[in-house]
Amino acid sequence: MEPVRLGVIGCGVIGPSHLELAAGCDVAKVVAVADLIVDRARSVAERFHVPACYSSDSELLQDARVEAVILAMPVVDRTPVAYKALTLGKHVLLEKPVAANAGEVEKMMALRGDRVVACCSPRLAFTGHAEAAARCVESGVLGRIRLVRFRAIQGAAPVPSENPPPWRQSMKQNGGGILVNWSCYDLDYLMQILGWQVKPKCVMARWWPAAEKMSKYVAPGSDADSHFIALVQCEDGIVLSMERAEFTSASTDQAWEIIGTDGSLHLPMRPQAGKPDAVVLDRFVPGQGVVSETIWQEGDGDSRGNVLGDFILAIREGRQPRTNLERALVMQKITDAIYKSSATGASVPL
Repeated sequence: MEPVRLGVIGCGVIGPSHLELAAGCDVAKVVAVADLIVDRARSVAERFHVPACYSSDSELLQDARVEAVILAMPVVDRTPVAYKALTLGKHVLLEKPVAANAGEVEKMMALRGDRVVACCSPRLAFTGHAEAAARCVESGVLGRIRLVRFRAIQGAAPVPSENPPPWRQSMKQNGGGILVNWSCYDLDYLMQILGWQVKPKCVMARWWPAAEKMSKYVAPGSDADSHFIALVQCEDGIVLSMERAEFTSASTDQAWEIIGTDGSLHLPMRPQAGKPDAVVLDRFVPGQGVVSETIWQEGDGDSRGNVLGDFILAIREGRQPRTNLERALVMQKITDAIYKSSATGASVPL
C-alpha cells in the first residue's frame, strides 16, 4: 500500500503527537508541516525529518505532494482552514472539538465530496476495554438499554497552572470549555460501544464557569464552562446523562456506565488512581442478586489502533473513518443544545 502523503498544520502541543504516530505508521509519510511561528515549524520539521516547512496553511495546501492534512490548532483557526483544504480536494483529519457549531460541520459536509474527513474524538474508543464492552453490548446480555451515563469531576489542584491556555475556556477560540474539550471523547467512546444506536431527541442542561475562588485556574477573559450537566432524552426510552467538571470544589470522581434491564457495564475510559482499570459486568441473578464479573482488565490487551491509522486506512481502502462528519454532527448538535438549554432554561429539541 502506497503511503498517504501528509501535511500537518499546527506544530504546537498536539501537532507533534500526530507526527510521532505518523513516524510509526508504514502507510503514512509526512511531507510538510506549517505553523505561524516559523521557528516552531522549523524545529518540528528537523525533529521528524520532514522535507518541507511553511509559515502558513495556504502555502502547505498549495503543495501538490500533500494528499491529506492534519489540522492541529484551536477551532476558531481550524475551521476556515478545513474549508480551504476540502475546496482544494484534500482529505482532512480534524482535531477536537470538530467545530464551534453544527452549521460549521454541515458546511464541511457540503464541501467534502469524495474526500475522507475524520475526527479525533474517538481516541479512547481505540482500546481493548472499548472493544470488550462493545462485544458485551452486542451480545444482548444487558437486555434493553435504559441509561447511558458519564460523570467525570476533577477537583481543583492545590495551586493553579502559571499560564492557563487562553483558548481552553473561550467560546470564541474553542467553542466552549470542558464540554467541548473532553465530552466529545466521552460521547464518542460510549456511542462507539453502543454501535451508534442511541438516537438523541431533546436536551435539558446547565453549565457554570469557574467559581470566583478558582478564577486563577483559567486564563483572564475566560467565558466558557468549567462544569456542566445535561440530561438527553433519546429514542426507545433511553436516557443519556452527562456531567463533567474541572477546577471545582468537588472531590475527584468519575464513572462511565451503560445500564440495561438485565445487566450493567462499568467502564474505565480514563483510569482513576486507586480504582481497578477494568470493565465490570453486573447481572441480576435470581436468588443471588447482582453478581459482578470482570470481562476485561489491564493486561488483556489495550491498543487497537489510533485515529491517524484509521484515517490513513480509510483513505486507501475507500471507506468511512471511525468517526466521520455525520457522527460528529450528532455530537455537535448535542453540544449546541446543551449551551442553548443552559442559556434559555428550557429543553431543546434535536
